[in-house]
Amino acid sequence: MNLHNPQSIDPVCLTKLDTSMAIHQLTYRNVTYHFCSAHCQERFSEAAVFFSAPQRIDELHPIPKHHRLRVASVPEAIREVAGICLSEVRGVSNVLIGDGYADIDYDLRLVSLNQLEAAMKDAGLPLKGWLHGLRRSLWSFVEHNELENLASQPSPCCSRPPIRVR
Repeated sequence: MNLHNPQSIDPVCLTKLDTSMAIHQLTYRNVTYHFCSAHCQERFSEAAVFFSAPQRIDELHPIPKHHRLRVASVPEAIREVAGICLSEVRGVSNVLIGDGYADIDYDLRLVSLNQLEAAMKDAGLPLKGWLHGLRRSLWSFVEHNELENLASQPSPCCSRPPIRVR
């Protein structure tokens, strides 16, 4: 560790960073946060309240999610490539793409449904719209609220009443 360069921790993936070398940074509520990648910076921007809330690093746990997304029929070669691309997205733990669907398991701390939708589009896997689009919007809304609710919970060290001494 270089003593002349201050260290920081990426609030999304908890990677230790040298602030002088960090390319990705963002100021939120007069605090500058440093990120290891554009992915983590985008994730922070989507749920800044959650990632900026006081939390103990040793008590952060994954927030597992699973969704079956409806996709348009595409050739198997495209499904295979899309599966590989989605597997490489930070926070995705499992991907299964079949004819007309994509089952995805992921950690909500590390990736959002919006980021997954963008990755699917980039990989050439078009999502079905209309009713399923409304369902995805609802899932995104619920996930965002879940993170905000987790951010508003008191820290474990402060949630106990003080001990009275007589």
